[in-house]
Amino acid sequence: MPANRAFLHSIDYAAGCAVPVAGLIDHGIAVETVDELLHKGVQAFARLARPLDQVIADCVQGALDKSGLRGDAIDSVILVTESFAELFDDGRTALSFRQIRNRCYDLFYGLGITRAVLLCATYGGCTNFLQASLLASSLVQQGLARQVLLVAAERFATLESRLMDEAVSIAGDGVAACVVSAAPPAGTAFRLDFIGMSPYKNIVPGADMAARLLEMFRSMKHAAADCYDACRMQPGDFRWVVLGDYNRSTTLTYSRLLGFPPQRAFLENVGQLGHIPFDPLINLADLQHAQLVGDTDAVLLFLCGPLSCGAVAVTTCQ
Repeated sequence: MPANRAFLHSIDYAAGCAVPVAGLIDHGIAVETVDELLHKGVQAFARLARPLDQVIADCVQGALDKSGLRGDAIDSVILVTESFAELFDDGRTALSFRQIRNRCYDLFYGLGITRAVLLCATYGGCTNFLQASLLASSLVQQGLARQVLLVAAERFATLESRLMDEAVSIAGDGVAACVVSAAPPAGTAFRLDFIGMSPYKNIVPGADMAARLLEMFRSMKHAAADCYDACRMQPGDFRWVVLGDYNRSTTLTYSRLLGFPPQRAFLENVGQLGHIPFDPLINLADLQHAQLVGDTDAVLLFLCGPLSCGAVAVTTCQ
């Protein structure tokens, strides 16, 4: 077993302004698509008006302020994004990947983060935060870092790129930052008790939706069972299950699949911001802000991506 514990804390996030889904009809989106979203309870999606790098800077500073850390205390930064083209200049300037990477170095250096290694999680889709959490906790538990900053940021350039037809959802813009540390700070933190991933198997290119869903559900059950076994807990031992906010029907379906009744699924943000790819982290922050978790409450975060799914089990500590 790793010698050190890992604690997630000091979450700061910003979501874009809520844009009503009903208005998409005026922008050329099919009436049938809009009606289906509304039927599933998707009322709005978040759209950022400010440049993404400015929002990142604000959230990073907010997380540092909450943690009481100076930038030079951060050992590693893990950037969690697929929106490389949107990170700078609102995507108006054509930059190579190398140029974007170098500007990321400069962005964090300008925030006083002058001693950190910069890493990235990007190929997991909506499980990028899961991958980043696994990497951050491993660094801390193995004694390779004491303070790891996670910075998640997504922005979608067009309405077409937002639509998630198979999931009956629409993507939202947002930024979030948090710290994973070897020791809990003053105030509320979440002890990372378990992080695990389960890849989808036997999904061949071009497989129909029924086959994909069947394999996805199998993997979800497997990932949840691994978590429950490792933590020696059952669904009834968790105060909340927190999922990605695709739509209300999906959240309730996934909650039942994982063994949770509807009243212990966090639904407050479902349909209000669209699906921000790291919205389980946003939901965890809102649970904390609304004082819906008490000391020693356990919370299960569950994330599903295009190729894998997985669980993050945390316990509140104050």
